[in-house]
Amino acid sequence: MTDLPVSRRRLLATAALTAGSAALIPAVGAGRAAAAAPQVTLPERGIYDATAATTWTDGFLTGNGEYGAVLYGTPTLEKVIFNHHRFVMPNGSRGVTPPVISGRLAGVRDKALAGNYAGANTDFAAGWNLRWTQTYHPGFELQISTPGMTTANGYARITDFRTGEVTSTWTDSNGTWTRRAFASRADNVVVHELTPASGRSIDATLSANTSLAGVPGSVRFTTLASVIDGSGYLNLRGTYPSGQGAFGFEGVTRVVATGGTVAANGSSIVVTAATRLLLLTKLDRYESPTAWDSKPLHTALAAVRADYAELRTRHVTLHSAMYDRSRLDLNVSVADRQLSTTELIARQNANRNTIDVALLERLYDSGRYLFISSSGVLPPRLTGIWAGTWNGAWADDFTTDANINLQVAGGNILDLTDAMQGYFNLILGQLAHWRTNARNLYGARGFLAPSRTDGEYGYMLHFDPGFPGQCWTGGADWLLYPLLEYYQVTGDRTFLAEKLGPALMELALFYEDFLTRTDSAGRVVFVPSFSMENSPASTNVLLAINATGDIQAGRHALRAAVEAANALGVEQGAGQGVARWTALLAKLPPYTVNGSGALAEWSWPGLTDRYNHRHVHHLYGAWPLHEINPEEAPGLVTAALRALALRGDENTSAHGSLHRALASARLKDAAGVYSNLRKIIGNNMIYRSLMTAHNPNLETYNADAANTLPAVLSEALVYTRPGVIELLPAVPGQLARGTITGVRGRNQVRIHSLSWDLPGRSVTVVLTSTITQAITLLSRRGMASITTSATVTPSPLGAQARVISLTAGQQIQVVVGLPAAAGGVVRLVNRRSAKVLDVNGGSTTDGATVIQWPWTGAANQQWRLLPNSDGSFRLVGVKSGKVLDSPGGSGQGAGLVQWADNGGRNQWWNLVPATTSGYYRFVNVSNGWCVGVEGGSTADGARAVQQPVSGEISQEWQILDA
Repeated sequence: MTDLPVSRRRLLATAALTAGSAALIPAVGAGRAAAAAPQVTLPERGIYDATAATTWTDGFLTGNGEYGAVLYGTPTLEKVIFNHHRFVMPNGSRGVTPPVISGRLAGVRDKALAGNYAGANTDFAAGWNLRWTQTYHPGFELQISTPGMTTANGYARITDFRTGEVTSTWTDSNGTWTRRAFASRADNVVVHELTPASGRSIDATLSANTSLAGVPGSVRFTTLASVIDGSGYLNLRGTYPSGQGAFGFEGVTRVVATGGTVAANGSSIVVTAATRLLLLTKLDRYESPTAWDSKPLHTALAAVRADYAELRTRHVTLHSAMYDRSRLDLNVSVADRQLSTTELIARQNANRNTIDVALLERLYDSGRYLFISSSGVLPPRLTGIWAGTWNGAWADDFTTDANINLQVAGGNILDLTDAMQGYFNLILGQLAHWRTNARNLYGARGFLAPSRTDGEYGYMLHFDPGFPGQCWTGGADWLLYPLLEYYQVTGDRTFLAEKLGPALMELALFYEDFLTRTDSAGRVVFVPSFSMENSPASTNVLLAINATGDIQAGRHALRAAVEAANALGVEQGAGQGVARWTALLAKLPPYTVNGSGALAEWSWPGLTDRYNHRHVHHLYGAWPLHEINPEEAPGLVTAALRALALRGDENTSAHGSLHRALASARLKDAAGVYSNLRKIIGNNMIYRSLMTAHNPNLETYNADAANTLPAVLSEALVYTRPGVIELLPAVPGQLARGTITGVRGRNQVRIHSLSWDLPGRSVTVVLTSTITQAITLLSRRGMASITTSATVTPSPLGAQARVISLTAGQQIQVVVGLPAAAGGVVRLVNRRSAKVLDVNGGSTTDGATVIQWPWTGAANQQWRLLPNSDGSFRLVGVKSGKVLDSPGGSGQGAGLVQWADNGGRNQWWNLVPATTSGYYRFVNVSNGWCVGVEGGSTADGARAVQQPVSGEISQEWQILDA
């Protein structure tokens, strides 16, 4: 695509930043926004900080999908940690295959079905020791010592998301000093340039630091320094323990000085009096002890033209073409867009109950940047592509039961299908291993996916009696889903025929062989089964029966196989795949709704829910799948919302909140989206690079939230599936205005832009379909009007939908006028009394009485109407955040109260037009009674009560802007 012009803005105001003889970096003041230093040009989309990073976790990041670099430190000692996506520490697991234990399966099933879950769990894994994946590790840390930098005024470091360039800059009496770096996507090299102030030169010593946290003593390091043809070469080699896997790895930095001299001094490179310094770094990993003897990295680096501007231009052409495809504008002020990350994070941490919208907008930008930068030869790891330690949590691998799944959630739909190729290659490249898993563990055809992989193998080795990962049968469907989504987005028939279709149909064979036991009703039983990573409260054993998520995966896998076969015209006729899979689908068990009205995590008698857990595997049908949706499964939507309301946060891990946020978006629950995002953004889980943490208070460096947040916001703003586009399905009321660009629908529709203005009651979408088709356009807030050049016809879904005829390749604009209820913050005015609905005394507690009172403009008189999945609304008090509630079990005439949103239908209200134009009745979905004023009173403080619908005008309410 054509590059957009790079528009940059410079801050007009500048701060008086401290100067001094020591290399101390001035910090941003806590009480006010500090302006960038005079020499700093802020990127149009990016971040800056006025404080140096003293630890690698706050370092600024660049990457090209194979190499990553973390830049931190001070002007006197800058540090760069180099990463390579394939650097994993051998641990002897290479070549290990899962044990052949399929012969135990019958006995394991017998015990589980008899209720002896502990015995089944022990038997199935007996004699096997859980094997961890190979741990991801850094290459080395380049240290650039420039002790002459004793003065650093106006220090700033910047990451430009559009170019992938990280810059640090400061001034002294001589002028401006600058260092900038990027990981080239075009030339596959990390490029780093040091530029002195005018008329000055650089004296530096470059060395390789291998003493990073957690480095094992079994790895032997050698550092070699040399000068060849005028360039210095700093060569770090690491040799792994023998017989465990790969032989070793190396990194080489070529040092090119303009002017001055370059010399080798032991294991360091010394540069003297250079007027410019260019550093070029490559890394690789070797199987053979002789592979590095020919100095392949030296040769490759010598061939790179040492011209920073030329290298940058080639890289930016590729990087910006990817990055510029999508952006989010949340109507943030210019001043807020100029805040440093330190300021944004401090402001957020000072008010943890409300999401800072400026920070949220920046997180969308940074999330796409980090995803692009860590996607290439492989998809993002738990830490993206960046690591500063050898002992990263969970081996810094690809954890496949939520983490990698979440991180790639925005890849296809935010127009980064090229960045998704690393994910596709990882999955398709391991299918042979998945076949071995299915055969050895279950005696089955088809696939069984592992719960984690390091990128080298896909064998199921990570299990034992304490963690029955081999019982998770739904993993293959989840991991294949992004490939199916790619096909829905692109319509790539070659991909379907050659890669996706065969994989989907082969997965169906696993279920044919696995689902051989039936219950008393003749339904097949998923046994053994595992709802990752939870156990029923009634058994405390992880191995279970009929984990709801496993059933959802099986149902989807079989349906997808049927659809692929039909699309390709294969597996047709009696006894063929389509017939067999369709018959098996008819025998799958239904999902259980428990006594609390919630979708149960296990659909088997006697297995009860354990609510306080980070995973929500039983909501797999809501996200990423589309099975649980209001049009086709409204009862399951209600049950899923109840399950979310009852779920505890356990350790408030980011992935738990992210999966819930995505499920909430699919269930049209804007409040759920907001509250789950707030659990991350409001819990001090964001580093100054805008990389994120796994747990609150910066516990465990982790890319789950960073890479997934753009997908959450996209899903809240526009939802798609074949034949359907839904506008603003779950946008929080706090995001009243904005624009998102560059969304791709799962129906071959490109959504160029979607702009919304809730107070102005309008939504505008510009789109193009690659095929001629009819699309159902949905707006659960209603459609007061619709304007477009395309043909529009009524929809069977009613007033909240229209059918729009799209012509292939023709761009159209659709403007939807929203009804009064769809506005932002409103007041609800009673027709009889002209008073407004009010929470008594401004209370924020559950059970507070709702009354009528003269309008004062107070927050306890302001409401947001949040649309539900069925077209009804929740009335949310602006001050308390609680909803208008019909107390459970209450009768006619009972007073209405506010209560925490729990997903109950007693908190849902249909908006029914009254006979008087401009007025409405709020009719409770649960009991059919409406909101009225007790006794038809006009007095201040009269209670709002529930009453049978009548002609009484005190039941009629006008919706006006607050």
